[in-house]
Amino acid sequence: MPGREFRTALTADSVEQQPKRSRTRWWRLVWTGIVVLVLLAAFTLVYNNYSFHQQSRAQFDAQLDAALERATVWIAANPVLSLRNPSVMYMIADMESLSHDPRLKKLLNLYRFGLSRPTNVLDFVWMRIPDRQAPVPVITTRELQGTNFEYLWDSYAVAPQQVQISPEERANMFSPTKYYWGARQHQLLALVMYRDFNGSDAELDSTINHLSEKIARDAHYDFRVSDSYIQRTTFVLAAGRPDLIRRRWVERILDNQTADGSWKYCWYGWCRGIFEFNLTNPGHPTVQAAWALTMLKYRYPQWIEEHYR
Repeated sequence: MPGREFRTALTADSVEQQPKRSRTRWWRLVWTGIVVLVLLAAFTLVYNNYSFHQQSRAQFDAQLDAALERATVWIAANPVLSLRNPSVMYMIADMESLSHDPRLKKLLNLYRFGLSRPTNVLDFVWMRIPDRQAPVPVITTRELQGTNFEYLWDSYAVAPQQVQISPEERANMFSPTKYYWGARQHQLLALVMYRDFNGSDAELDSTINHLSEKIARDAHYDFRVSDSYIQRTTFVLAAGRPDLIRRRWVERILDNQTADGSWKYCWYGWCRGIFEFNLTNPGHPTVQAAWALTMLKYRYPQWIEEHYR
């Protein structure tokens, strides 16, 4: 019958159109998701790198001074967290040399006293952090077996004539291209320490500048104010490149100080690794942040003058 044929044709046509509609909806969802991700990425980059509120020089100075005072109180009240880590004590030694804070001096004296009764061969090396003239025996590669790369680099940086590392390890330490992301940050700190204890040369300065620029580039994209976020700004400042540091990065560090004066290792439980989640809160992010603020206040006041009026 004509009516039945019409309904049959209409039903067949509707069935044929359904896959097309499904594909259309699917592609709309895909494009909507892409647009949302692009907008989110753009917002994140802007949020992490650009300041939208104008802070006066007086306001910034007051915030920096208050943050440093709270951080110093926290560091002095939690000495064990610093005394366990030689690179952290190197930061505290530099802070004390700039600020002459008696609380930091007391912590350095406590560190010196602990090292006067060495329990590890590298304790002789670390004694040069509070006492640059401390004698260091020759330490062979065999004695350094099992030492993690950070301690290996830092000990060689402090006493390269006495600490015997392999040619391969030395090449790794001074390579401008071998490492990336977090390892590159620790490499930069080791080279900063090496230059501090042994002087500079053109090749070393070139490597330090190259690593600083790469780390500053990383800082543009990682918006999480975690241990690594603080490290990037701090170590680039230590490398002598305040010109690479954005005002927004310093402001975010200041804004993320906790009420007790410390800084958290993780950002809302999201840590330095992309898939690393934790709720721990060790002390070295606090020392790193305090070191950055100390350098800005005493070593790079011109950076503050350029960014705040």
